Amino acid sequence: MNDFKTRSEARRISVENPHSVNAFAGGYWPPYSRAEMMKIPAVLRRIVALGSSARTMPDYVLSPRVMLWRLQELAKVISERTRRHASRTTWSLTLSNGKTVRFPLDDPSAVAFKDMAAEFEPYYEKALADFLIETLKPGDIFVDGGANVGYVSGVAATTGAVVFAIEIQRELISQIEAMATLNEFDLIRPLHLGLSSGAGLTSMWRTGINFGAGLEGETSRARHDEPCSIADDFVPVMPLDDLFAAPGMTPAVVKIDVEGHEISVLQGARQLIEKRRTIFVVEYHAHMLQLYGHGPNDLMTMFANGGWEIHQLTDDGLVPLATLDDLKPDPRDPNPKIIFTPKP
Repeated sequence: MNDFKTRSEARRISVENPHSVNAFAGGYWPPYSRAEMMKIPAVLRRIVALGSSARTMPDYVLSPRVMLWRLQELAKVISERTRRHASRTTWSLTLSNGKTVRFPLDDPSAVAFKDMAAEFEPYYEKALADFLIETLKPGDIFVDGGANVGYVSGVAATTGAVVFAIEIQRELISQIEAMATLNEFDLIRPLHLGLSSGAGLTSMWRTGINFGAGLEGETSRARHDEPCSIADDFVPVMPLDDLFAAPGMTPAVVKIDVEGHEISVLQGARQLIEKRRTIFVVEYHAHMLQLYGHGPNDLMTMFANGGWEIHQLTDDGLVPLATLDDLKPDPRDPNPKIIFTPKP
């Protein structure tokens, strides 16, 4: 039986007991970055020098031979993804942290986003981008709910955070994957699913401006019992509480941009809200809440236990909010960003 469960624990044990082959191997596997991948051959040589065998290795590490095979397979996956996306036409921007992010430009949705983003100086949604750059640190978990082409995911990835890019439009997943590959953002995890208050399989329109409005029967035109319909697609939906229930998986920041579906997403995050360890960035679509049977007060009610600081994110910084009536209109951003931060 292994005497550790995580890499950090394995490394602690390795310091306490330098002769523990299990702990030494477990402290380096799996690799967290490409730089760590490059160290694995030296780790394997050290394991062999310590006289390891398959019987003494942790179950998930196994033997030097298996570790080497896994490393080779991982390198092959990265190489294949690079070849797949390397020839893409791209556009790029440089952020306030000096990092440049490249975005693919070979899909109509990507071109439309680029044309829209080009109207903003120095870059699109600067306040949100700068907030994430200042807030996230390496190893943090960032959830991009409603990732679209992956713009915000790419910004967050420059901080070294682990990014879960959640998007219900299947066609956009490939755009997020291409962006991640082009920038060597190996810690971006694109997920094709919807966030909601419950788990299941739901239908959504294959056409339409607001794809989210087709989810969960919350509009009269959404249907869930027509598997033969070619007008609808089917998407798994899950609550944030289910996705991030495991120890060590609590997000540092969750961004929610789901075009009126905000309340249902937050209802599926009650446990995360109760923990008060996660910052929620909610893009507020006041005019679309009614599509889902909700109103403005429902948003504030989710954070009404007094344990939260509430601000509007603006180009001038964070502006405290007592009620949603305090929101300041912004002609450049008709959907204000509301930040819910746990009180110390």
